Amino acid sequence: MHTTLQRRLVWVSGIGVAILAACTGEPPDLPIQWTPPPTAEAIQLYQIIDYKTKALAEEIPEWVNLYESEGIPGIEGLPQYEDAYIFVSELEGTNFHALQQWSSGFVLSKDLSRLVASRIQARMTKTAASYPEGEYGRFFEALIKAASDTGYSGAVQEGDFWVLKQYFKEDGVSPDREAYSFLILVSIHKPALQRQIHGILNALGSLPLTKAQTLSVSRLKESFFDFF
Repeated sequence: MHTTLQRRLVWVSGIGVAILAACTGEPPDLPIQWTPPPTAEAIQLYQIIDYKTKALAEEIPEWVNLYESEGIPGIEGLPQYEDAYIFVSELEGTNFHALQQWSSGFVLSKDLSRLVASRIQARMTKTAASYPEGEYGRFFEALIKAASDTGYSGAVQEGDFWVLKQYFKEDGVSPDREAYSFLILVSIHKPALQRQIHGILNALGSLPLTKAQTLSVSRLKESFFDFF
């Protein structure tokens, strides 16, 4: 039976330097010693030890592997999703049955609103010169609330999956804990979501903003999806 174990790695490097001290006389002429990076096995954060379709001798879906290694941008790079925005709802814990109930209770028409609002918040935070509340004033809070209250049409729940992760301690070798991660994959055609978000942006109306905030909001609207 062939299975795939995914490992998220953190690479570190170091230089060991021999420091010599002497009270008298010239220090010996010793070269600086270079210590190679530790192996991947020694620094892994976790490995997947079980997953939804392992008992059926099936591989972990490509979108799950990409999400683990590259996040949502990795999934959006797949040919079948090149014209779509991807959202992943994730919940991690140790109670398998509770997580299974959470996954079964996922309602696309309701839960997508939370995912979209979260992505809008991240987009505004990413490009704010300082912090979004100061950059955009009351427009920031108003937009997040409106995005959370909106029901979005045209989305598709592409699939769901779970994996069981064995986490390691900081040494990357000693076992620490195990946890299940449940994932739900959602896609929505880019023009469809852009049209609906533009509607939210235009419906907010006037808000008491400073001149600088008004300019920032104007720039935001012009290039909103450049960093989405």
